Amino acid sequence: MTEFEKTFEEAAEDYEKSRPLYAKTLFEHIFRYKQIDSASKVLEIGVGTGKATLPFLETGCDLSAIEPGEQLAFYAARKYAAYDHFSLHRQTFQEFACPPESFDLIYSATAFHWIPQEYGYRRVYELLKKGGVFARFAYHAGADKKRHALTAEIRSLYQTYMDESGGAREYGEEDASALAQLAETYGFADTTYRLFGMTKDFTADAYMELLRTYSDHRKLEQTKRELLFNGIHRAIQKHGGVMTVHYTVDLQLARKPLSEKGEISCAAASKIN
Repeated sequence: MTEFEKTFEEAAEDYEKSRPLYAKTLFEHIFRYKQIDSASKVLEIGVGTGKATLPFLETGCDLSAIEPGEQLAFYAARKYAAYDHFSLHRQTFQEFACPPESFDLIYSATAFHWIPQEYGYRRVYELLKKGGVFARFAYHAGADKKRHALTAEIRSLYQTYMDESGGAREYGEEDASALAQLAETYGFADTTYRLFGMTKDFTADAYMELLRTYSDHRKLEQTKRELLFNGIHRAIQKHGGVMTVHYTVDLQLARKPLSEKGEISCAAASKIN
């Protein structure tokens, strides 16, 4: 587990409380692209505390979930203990041993960026049945669009303590399109993407819990981190006590071709102990 992943693991409780659920329309879009039912075998890469798990379980599919973090896995296992068609593997994707062409659908929710790109795509391709689908989605936090003075003050704090804009550039169509096309590099077909918008209000205290789930923030030197967090907390309090985070959620869908043409072998890249 990397140092970034360790800091993320330490924030499991804050993650469960602070991170938003995904919109129902996102899952509807996935299920229109690939029908999933009780006969389907599905793999979730990086289950976390299970923020994106329930809609798949409700289809009745056989769902296997991978999560290397002990505390994150604990939350997910406890949350879905009543589902006998749910199994959790506390290991990394690289450690997950499974025969090729085992799954009808593989998905990853705000987690696939932890896996080396080439290995990740090639291994997913190998594990999918012909005609199987890979769904990659993630949310990207954006600035408060209603409270401009608050947004400006927070951006100034980020420039001071993290040398970053604090959400000045929002994730958009160009980013999502490029990521969707990336799957074609590894043999996938029928690639498509869609963006979804959502908002969530945070009090100053609740927003601190959210910030503690961000690995780059937790990795920041302690004095700088405290100054940044305290500054943001004071700014939210000063501007009414509430901050609205505007999320952009991007979904990329890609299909493993039915024919042998274009199939990629990743035997050399998928050694598993």
